[in-house]
Amino acid sequence: MKYWIERSDIPCKDLLKWAKLPNSKYHTWLKRYGKINEHNGKIPRDWWLEDWEKQAILDFHDKHPLEGYRRLTWR
Repeated sequence: MKYWIERSDIPCKDLLKWAKLPNSKYHTWLKRYGKINEHNGKIPRDWWLEDWEKQAILDFHDKHPLEGYRRLTWR
């Protein structure tokens, strides 16, 4: 968006309206630009799975090599 604002005579609010972006979303993006992406969820830890559970997952993967990771995760 900044690229087009700098190269055109169209005001920022008009470009945002044309792109169907709310002003607040654009300004939120500007504030976050260049900052590290922080999350508010729990961080997975190694100890959440027992060793036998990890091995069962790996064994299942070995027996079903054509299954995708999403299906393996679901199962």
